[in-house]
Amino acid sequence: MKFSLESAKRLLPVRKKKENKTHGGRTLIIAGQKGFFGAAILAATASARVGSGYTTLMTTLDHFPTHKHPDFLTIPLSQTISANFDAIAIGPGLGINSKTEKLLRSLIRQNFENVVIDADAITILSQFKIVSLPKSWILTPHAGELARLLGVSSKLIEKNRMKYALMAQKKFGCHILLKGHKTIILNSDVCIEITSGNSGLAKSGTGDVLTGMIAGFLSQNLNTIQAASLASYIHGSCSKKWVKQKRDSLSLLASDLLNLIPEVIFDLRNKKSQPV
Repeated sequence: MKFSLESAKRLLPVRKKKENKTHGGRTLIIAGQKGFFGAAILAATASARVGSGYTTLMTTLDHFPTHKHPDFLTIPLSQTISANFDAIAIGPGLGINSKTEKLLRSLIRQNFENVVIDADAITILSQFKIVSLPKSWILTPHAGELARLLGVSSKLIEKNRMKYALMAQKKFGCHILLKGHKTIILNSDVCIEITSGNSGLAKSGTGDVLTGMIAGFLSQNLNTIQAASLASYIHGSCSKKWVKQKRDSLSLLASDLLNLIPEVIFDLRNKKSQPV
């Protein structure tokens, strides 16, 4: 089933006049390490951009430029993960190491409701002997990461993306979002296809933005399918808007998406026509 403009407009969160930041929920982004803070910043900023009332970045604080990023809170990786968060994303720039493994195992053990697993956390997961994950969680691999999860080649996956996305869902029992041309989002009951993107998204960092967007929408009481579909639709629409504004797709940066999110959401909320 293709995700439509009407579906996106219907799912877009609304903040009423008398509501405050607590109504936007609390999002935790577990990401980044020295040399890889860009991924963490992209994900955390994206969460705030789509409306999360509180976004907290858990990262390596020894070298993080906290004073340059006042839009989200920061806490150290050593801190205990609180149950007060409405949504959690883990993985961007976190590193393939024992610390990431420990954090991921902690999330699984505590059985949080809304968790997005991406990037380095996916690679760590591929090394686990885990039969299943909580049904409400979502894995967001590209073809290479899905190949590691399933033990097959990425070329094989690209030949039949739907087949292997379904295989991953059956293996892990959670939601799957397979990035790429015509993004696939599915669980055991529903399959959504997102067609709003373009080749400009084939660049480092764009997936980190998507991860933050999904987590941000999850914190606003959308379920996993809704949050992933809306985030992917807006994410793709940003790339198309970039080109519509007479800028070549090759020049699109992940950070440009952060600046386009407000425009696309405004168009989506206020116009009857497609926002791009």
